[in-house]
Amino acid sequence: MTELGKLLKEKREEKGMSLEELQTATKIQKRYLVAIEEGKYDVLPGAFYARAFIKNYCEAVGLHYETVFDDYSHEIPKSAKEPATEFEPRSKRDRTGVAEDSTLLKKLIPIVLAGILIVFVLFIVWKFLLPDGNDQAKRGNEAPGVLVDEDEDKPKKKEEPKEEDVKNDEKEEPAQKEEPQKQTLTKLETIGKVTTYELTDTDQLIVELTASGPSYVGIQDETKKSYFNNQLKKDQTETFDLSTAKEATLNIGASHVTSIKINGEPFTYPVPPSELVHQKIVIKKAQ
Repeated sequence: MTELGKLLKEKREEKGMSLEELQTATKIQKRYLVAIEEGKYDVLPGAFYARAFIKNYCEAVGLHYETVFDDYSHEIPKSAKEPATEFEPRSKRDRTGVAEDSTLLKKLIPIVLAGILIVFVLFIVWKFLLPDGNDQAKRGNEAPGVLVDEDEDKPKKKEEPKEEDVKNDEKEEPAQKEEPQKQTLTKLETIGKVTTYELTDTDQLIVELTASGPSYVGIQDETKKSYFNNQLKKDQTETFDLSTAKEATLNIGASHVTSIKINGEPFTYPVPPSELVHQKIVIKKAQ
């Protein structure tokens, strides 16, 4: 076993994750995960996949893969470099562009000169051969008279509200808002990683999980039905409606990067995440 494989295995066991759970979280086959822990990179499909698998493994167990790649660069396989691409010399491209611009300019100059000449000839004809043109233009520019409605300039009187409308407004009273029912979450006991709570004064059980970093999460009810068994990625939020369950178990692999809300209210871990990273929260609804 290599130093990197030993580090990854220790972090996995520290989070209480089996190889099967890690396989589900990373989507990497179990035999490849074992090969990474044992340093048998020749079993993997290639150097590119080896680096990608190690990166996913690090994220699943809460390690910064950039730091791991720097510290264990002598162990991790190197990806093959891409062949250099041949480029056309810049000087050749510049000469080609200048030649094309020069040809286009030569074609446009005669067209522009011909247009200017035509405009000049038309101006001479209009100015000297049509003497009445200026007078007609002046007469055409005179604006016709505009009739102004005197009533429009006068300020309009503001309509006063009718007595019936005033009475109806006085009768209407703002509807009183019903205050939401206040739930109670009572801590019953803590044994090792497992803490049990009792939820009262509500029939709802809606759990919202938000991860600020990679974190494995598992959610089950009292019948062992699984609602979630995967890795939450950074900035990912998931919401689960467990209102029909009598009991819910939240298996949080990285509590220091995973925040919880119960029915919209923030939940505080019973043990500080700095002291216990892997925690299990059991919530029992009052019967």
